[in-house]
Amino acid sequence: MTTGPGMRAAIYVRLSRDTDESTSPERQRAACEALCDARGWEVVAVEEDIDVSGFSRGLERPGLQRILARLADLDVVVFFKIDRLARSTVDFAEIMKIAETQSVALASAQEPLDLTSSMGRAMARVIAVFAELESDTIGSRVANAHEHLRREGRWTGGRVPYGYRAVPNPNGAGRVLEVNPDEEKVIHEIVDRVLAKESLMKIATDLTRAGVAAPGHHSRQPNGKRSDSERWYTTTLRSLLTNPQLLGYVIEDGKPILRTDGLPLVTRPPILDMRTWHALQDELSRRADRSERRRVGTSLLRGVLFCSVCGGRMYTYVAGGRTRYRCIGRLKQRQAGQAVGCYGPSVAGKALEEHVVSEFLRGNGHLPVVKIEMRAAEDFTPQIRQAEEALKDLEADRYERGLFKGEDGAQRYAAQYAKLEERLSSLKAMQSDAVPGGVEEIPTGKTYAELWEESDTAGKRDLLLNAGTFVEVAPAQRPGKKLDTSRVSVYFGVEGSIRRAEAEGKDPDSVITGADRADLS
Repeated sequence: MTTGPGMRAAIYVRLSRDTDESTSPERQRAACEALCDARGWEVVAVEEDIDVSGFSRGLERPGLQRILARLADLDVVVFFKIDRLARSTVDFAEIMKIAETQSVALASAQEPLDLTSSMGRAMARVIAVFAELESDTIGSRVANAHEHLRREGRWTGGRVPYGYRAVPNPNGAGRVLEVNPDEEKVIHEIVDRVLAKESLMKIATDLTRAGVAAPGHHSRQPNGKRSDSERWYTTTLRSLLTNPQLLGYVIEDGKPILRTDGLPLVTRPPILDMRTWHALQDELSRRADRSERRRVGTSLLRGVLFCSVCGGRMYTYVAGGRTRYRCIGRLKQRQAGQAVGCYGPSVAGKALEEHVVSEFLRGNGHLPVVKIEMRAAEDFTPQIRQAEEALKDLEADRYERGLFKGEDGAQRYAAQYAKLEERLSSLKAMQSDAVPGGVEEIPTGKTYAELWEESDTAGKRDLLLNAGTFVEVAPAQRPGKKLDTSRVSVYFGVEGSIRRAEAEGKDPDSVITGADRADLS
C-alpha cells in the first residue's frame, strides 16, 4: 500500500449523538478534508453514521458498510480518530484486515499514525485498546451516576413514564417525577374498565376516539425520548398496566431496583395501591390464558351445555343461516380410534338459550350477586432471602474483601449490619403473622336479573357459570320445529356444579367441600 498524491479517498464520519460540538459531523469532515488536501488525495466518497453507536452496532453500520462494499474503488479511508471508526479492538482489527486484503490504507486525521507500516498498525491497535478502555470507563461512570440519581429520587432522563411528569427538584438540583393528575385519572379509568371485564381492544379504541394522548404522543413528551405513537393499542395498554412503575418503583433494565433490605426502591408517589395492582395482574393473567381467550365472543351456553349420551360439551355451528348446538363426541371418538357410541345430537340454539335464560332468571333473578375475590396470601420469604444474602455480602465485604478498614469503617459496618439484622428480624416476624390466602365475598348491590341486563354475552355466561348452571341435552324423540323442553335438563347451584365437575372429569368432592364451607359461614 502506498499513500502518495492522487489517491482516491473515502471520508467516514460517525457520531453517536449529534450533541457534542467538539466532534460534530462538520468538524470531523472538515479535518478529514484538510488531511486529503494536504496529501493531495481526491475525495470520491463521504459516508456518515449519525446517531449510531460504534460499540453496540459493531461493524453493522450503514455508512461503514457502504464504504467496505466499494473498497475496490478506493485507495485510502480517512476518519477523524480511531474511536470514530471502531469502538472495540476486535472491530478495528477486523476493519484493518478487510482493508489490507483490498490494498486500501487507513488514515486518521487527528492521530499521527502511518498505518501502511507494521509498526504503525501495531501502534494503531494500542490506541484502539485505550479507546475501548475509555469507552468502557465512560459507560461505567454514566451507569454509576444514574444509579446514584435514581436512589436519590431524581429523574435520569429518557422517556417519562405514563402517569408522571418531570418537574424541577424542590429539594435541590436536577428534576424529579411527580404524578400527572390528568394521566392518573386515565389510568384509574382504564384499570376500572379492565377489572369490569371490558376488552383491551374496546378500551384502546375508545381512548383513541376520545383523543386521549397515548404514552408516545408528542403532546405529553416535552422532555426525553418518545415513540411518536399517537394511537392506543392493546399492546400499549398491556405494557402500561404491567409496568411496576405504577407502584412508584424505580426501574432499571426492566426490573425494580432493590434496597439493601431487599425491598423495591420507591422514590415517587404510587398511582395504584398494592391490592388493585394484584387484582389487575390476576385479570391480565387470566386473559393471557388461551382457554380464557377462547371464551370471549363465543356462544352463551359454551361450558354450560353438555350431551347426555357421551357427557361431552356441545358447541355451536350454523346451518341454514341459524345457529345450533351439537355434540362432537362422535368426531372425537373417531379421531381417537375408539368405538363410536354417540351420534352427535343437536338442538336449535336460539330456542334453547331462551329456555335456559328463562329458567335461570326464574330461579335466580331475585337473588343478590356476590363478587368473589381471591385474597392473595402474604409471603415475605423472598424479602427474607434477599436480606440474608445482603448480610452475607456485607460480611464478605469486611472479612474477605478487606473493606470497612479503620475505626470509621468498623462503625459504618456495625451500623449497616445492625440495620440489616433489624430488617431481617422484622421480616421474620411479619412472616410468622402473615395472613393466609382465601376467598372474600363482596356484595355488588345488584340482583342477577339487574346484572344480566347490563352484561354482554361473555358476562352473561360468567353469571351462568358462577350460579352453577349445568344443562344437559338428550337426543330428540320426535322431529319438530319447536324445542322439546322434555329433552333439556337444567340444574343450578351445588347440584349443577357437581354435575359439571363430573362431566369435565374433575373431583366433585371439592365442590361439595366448598358448599359445606359456604353453609357454615
